Amino acid sequence: MSSQPTIKRGNDMRSTFAIAALFTVSALPAQENPFAARTRPFMNPAASRIIFKGDSSAWEAYHGKLDRLFFDGTGQVSIVHVGGSHVQADMWSMELRHRFQSAAPGVRAGRGFIFPFNLAKSNNPWWYVPEATGRWTGLRNVVRTDSSALGMAGISVTTRDTAATLKVSFRGDIYPGYTFDRVRVLHQMDSSYEVSAWDPDPDVRIERRVDAAGGFTEFIYDRHLDTLRLRIARTDTNQRKFTLGGIILGSGDPGFFLHSLGVNGSSTTSWLRCQRFSEELAMLGPDLVILSIGINDAHDPDFSAARYEANYLELIRRVRTASPGAAILLTTNTDSYMKRRYVNKNAEAVRDAMLRLSASEGVGVWDTYGVMGGHGSIRAWEKAGLAKRDRVHLNREGYSLLGDLLFGALMEKYGEHIRISSK
Repeated sequence: MSSQPTIKRGNDMRSTFAIAALFTVSALPAQENPFAARTRPFMNPAASRIIFKGDSSAWEAYHGKLDRLFFDGTGQVSIVHVGGSHVQADMWSMELRHRFQSAAPGVRAGRGFIFPFNLAKSNNPWWYVPEATGRWTGLRNVVRTDSSALGMAGISVTTRDTAATLKVSFRGDIYPGYTFDRVRVLHQMDSSYEVSAWDPDPDVRIERRVDAAGGFTEFIYDRHLDTLRLRIARTDTNQRKFTLGGIILGSGDPGFFLHSLGVNGSSTTSWLRCQRFSEELAMLGPDLVILSIGINDAHDPDFSAARYEANYLELIRRVRTASPGAAILLTTNTDSYMKRRYVNKNAEAVRDAMLRLSASEGVGVWDTYGVMGGHGSIRAWEKAGLAKRDRVHLNREGYSLLGDLLFGALMEKYGEHIRISSK
């Protein structure tokens, strides 16, 4: 059990309002959670809570990190969100990221993991813009062959050109733009191309470190930047290709990182194909891992609840291999239709499997399906302008609402921690 959190007097990194809000949470019953999102009549707000069917002690370390950040303005909290198309677009994750970072004014660690999906001819999150030269080909974990070398991103891009470049900048008109002072470029261990970082300002000093065994090149800048510029160059005629597995934008500042790892169409089987998943996930040092995998499993005509549960159990074990002390949260499937014709009843089997895993593995569950309104509720979300016509995916407003709801449930759980530790 963690000790009672204390507030440092004169700490200008903390907002009086935010601290007051947190203590308000600690004093109110769950149904009066001030962080709860506004709901619609067809939704079930009572279902928006973190469920534990077993031991929840693994969450104490995560809540302790929140204590230090919220009340002392120190430390970093790393949250990782893994899933399929619900996650790749980064609308659900981005709203959750924005809410966490807004809850701690004055401290904002940075953006975290990004991937240039457009180089793999897939949809990129709107919030950042990758621009590249050279010819690139993509590989996703949904492909059954030749995907074993994939890491935590579940996707990679490869160039065989002698030279290529990559530039990443942020759109800051909706959510704040991000800065960084350290970057880790993930690449396959056999990629011996040289990766270098540069900036148009000649006064910017950049240190470079290569870890060939770990499969990354790291850059440390002497100041914060808002645009990443990389060069990839072949240095040996024997070199055949360079494979990029993702980029981690970091900083030494206190605050939240919320890393989004999503691949369209991916299932539990897809993520189990990623042999370097645990090794790379460990680089993020996650305090909380949110697993939102299951919508594509449930749409498989050969869906097996037993196989799905076994796959999820293995994924949980791989997360714990990467970060033994991390809190783990499973989110159930959104309500959806099969080919727009009939409701996918497997959503309830997915939820039941997650609740069994909660009991046996000490993980939390957030019932997305129940929060939406349960069986057939996607129709109401579509009519309300919150879901797309395929009755599977939400739109930006719908995913933002999910982010708000999940944030409220997580903060309610944290409020329970404060109430107990303050007694």
